[in-house]
Amino acid sequence: MTQIPIIGTDGKPIRYAYLENENLKFEFEYYERTEGEGDYEIIHTVAPQDFASIASKFGLDPSLDILTMIQQISDAGKGEELKDALNSKEIKNEIWTWLS
Repeated sequence: MTQIPIIGTDGKPIRYAYLENENLKFEFEYYERTEGEGDYEIIHTVAPQDFASIASKFGLDPSLDILTMIQQISDAGKGEELKDALNSKEIKNEIWTWLS
């Protein structure tokens, strides 16, 4: 499975994008940083019919392969903007979270 790291403003990955069946997934796990904090995992799932909204938001050609678009977004330094659009549901998606 090909995973594309979405890079944040600090130069570190903030999400990993990949295709699962036809759906686009954005995943990240935050590991316990302090005692008692716990781990936290988040997965955003974008359905194929909503891929065009990603292209529209970032001014990309909607006929491009979705993973190519995601790579271009990350390469352009817009990873935080993408993450925020997913978190706010500006880009329609299902959010799954897990806290241990």
